[in-house]
Amino acid sequence: MRCAAALAVALAACGGGPADPDGGAPPTTDAAVDGAAAVGTWANPIVVPALPATVSGDTRLAVETRAERYDCAPTIDERGPELVYQLTLDAPTVIAVELTAVEAGADVDVHLVRTPAAAALATDCVIRDDRGLVADLAAGTYWLAIDSCAGGGAPAPGSFTLTVTAATSTACLTNPIPACSAGDRPDVNGAPTPPPGLGGCPPGMAAVAGFCIDRWEAALVTADGRGHSPYANPGSAAVSAVSAPGVVPQGYINQTQAGRACAAAGKRLCTDAEWLRACQGSPATTFPYGPTRQPGVCNDARTCHPAIQYFESSDGSVFSMIDHPCLGQLPDGLARTGAHPGCASADGIVDLMGNLHEWTADPAGTFRGGFFVDTRVNGDGCLYRTTAHDVSHWDYSTGFRCCADR
Repeated sequence: MRCAAALAVALAACGGGPADPDGGAPPTTDAAVDGAAAVGTWANPIVVPALPATVSGDTRLAVETRAERYDCAPTIDERGPELVYQLTLDAPTVIAVELTAVEAGADVDVHLVRTPAAAALATDCVIRDDRGLVADLAAGTYWLAIDSCAGGGAPAPGSFTLTVTAATSTACLTNPIPACSAGDRPDVNGAPTPPPGLGGCPPGMAAVAGFCIDRWEAALVTADGRGHSPYANPGSAAVSAVSAPGVVPQGYINQTQAGRACAAAGKRLCTDAEWLRACQGSPATTFPYGPTRQPGVCNDARTCHPAIQYFESSDGSVFSMIDHPCLGQLPDGLARTGAHPGCASADGIVDLMGNLHEWTADPAGTFRGGFFVDTRVNGDGCLYRTTAHDVSHWDYSTGFRCCADR
């Protein structure tokens, strides 16, 4: 992105909150409808609901264009249209903000400011980023501006998803497993034995609408029957996929490797349509267990991002190290297969939502279902779909399961 910057952390002194919005009327704006300020402008911002909150917007539809630069990053050209949100905190809060552009080509940034913009240079900006931010804020009212980056050229507005969550403390910047190092890749599974298949399917699988699918996220075994560490990329090693309960599923794997592991087991990667059918069931529900989200049922809401916590930093550089084996070993993170029994479809397929991203056979590179930190940003539950990486990508959160013909 032309306006990319490192994900950052702002530790604002809790004694110094935002300007009192009751101290005077907000500045007027040229963006008006029938004499009243349009919704999503500095004068009439969209109110962020109670946290955690996820909202969607599109800067192509925004009428506000006042802020062209922000004093927290004055060299970055933000001349495009902006949508403005208002966030009110009743107590000091550490907030985490995630911004996701929906379509390719859109370039939008998030800015956290204490006062509404009064001129082309928006002042009192706490922090900005093109992906997300963490800020320790005093109680009070703040504004979140989603602005269209120009980067010296034409602005690139577009649709986005904005997620705002609250943490209770800065514990996310403390590594709970400092003894774990880059060389720690234990084999914690051995060689699992899958249970008999259901509905005439191979071991560890169940029948769904004319095909078979692994009931659990896959682990790996070597060609000679030994276990493989779920925290280590298999490289070019000959490994085979196995689906069984009670094991740590394989992360750190790319789509090509996952496809080979399925083939070695006499299976294949699931198509997108098969994966969705298995997750949604015949009623096509948003979540594997039904139509309505049930917090805590699936492993999908870890408070601290693993990279930020393990490396004790919110600097964007930590996201270049998401292949580190210790990220998958943090407590309250990756769960053993079947540890969340309620996170199951009507066909008995577990962990399709959360735990690990799951590669499908899409040749362009798609993984689905979200992971143990999030099942919202790229789609809700079964509709969660990540397409930002090619088939060679792997990190601590990428896993898979296999399908087979009946």
